[in-house]
Amino acid sequence: MERTFNSDDLSWIAFSLIEYSRSMDYEGDLSDCGNEIGNMVGSKYKNMTEGEIEDFITGIRHGIITGIRHGISLTNGTH
Repeated sequence: MERTFNSDDLSWIAFSLIEYSRSMDYEGDLSDCGNEIGNMVGSKYKNMTEGEIEDFITGIRHGIITGIRHGISLTNGTH
């Protein structure tokens, strides 16, 4: 099953994280940030398969690394 993603989905996930953060009653470590994001993504996209979870994680890793490289290239003249 292919799952789509658009600005409405991102807004829903972001809004849900903001709302949840207002009622958080624990203090954890940075891995808890990933857990909360995963919780919201899982709430938005019900019953994700292991393959879909792997695809999501791979996409995030690639997107973050590519974005950081691009941002740096804009500042150091290599763009």
